Amino acid sequence: MSTKRRIIFVRHGQTEWNAQFRYQGKANIPLNEKGKAEARLLGERLKSWTHCRIYSSPLVRAAETARIIAGFMNPAPLVKLVEDLVEMDFGNWESHSVLDVMKKDPVLYSAWREDPSSVTPPGGETFESVKSRVKRALEGIFEDADGDILVVCHGGTIRAALTVLFDIPSSMAWRMRLGNCSLTGLDMREGISFLAFFNDVTHLRVDEGLAGSIPLGEW
Repeated sequence: MSTKRRIIFVRHGQTEWNAQFRYQGKANIPLNEKGKAEARLLGERLKSWTHCRIYSSPLVRAAETARIIAGFMNPAPLVKLVEDLVEMDFGNWESHSVLDVMKKDPVLYSAWREDPSSVTPPGGETFESVKSRVKRALEGIFEDADGDILVVCHGGTIRAALTVLFDIPSSMAWRMRLGNCSLTGLDMREGISFLAFFNDVTHLRVDEGLAGSIPLGEW
């Protein structure tokens, strides 16, 4: 492993379920038109970052986001799918809106939002299981590539990755806001992680022709 590298986490573009505030989890929901447009803006911003390797969750909303981004790079890097990067399994909550879950399971939902490691959505996956497989995915990625890395996945798995890389309590997970097609960048030196930028969505606020001029933070 090199002594210095950057890893950027990308949350996938918007889907119809995102727009409706519905839990998706492992449901294979595609990008909507807004999500595709968001991915194109992000691709424009990242088009000069051609030295990176791209890894993605195999769920279609993430894989499509990753391939749109890769298509802006020359040469376009291969997108490698990693099963352990799939979103958290929300069990019986999947397909239901946040408001519906709050009304149906108010006590459980409140406890889960306070600390996802303390309870589990009915029929779903424990947050500790998510952390364990995301850690395994990152270890495999770091062994596979020794340069800069782009990881395209989901809100839950990015939060799990940050709790692992920064060794912070799971109770912090839902206190981290991550918008669709946001960028979260970490600089890594000798295996130590430093937060460079978080939930950066500047590229979504400008015309496509300007997105490529937005820097990715100091290195």
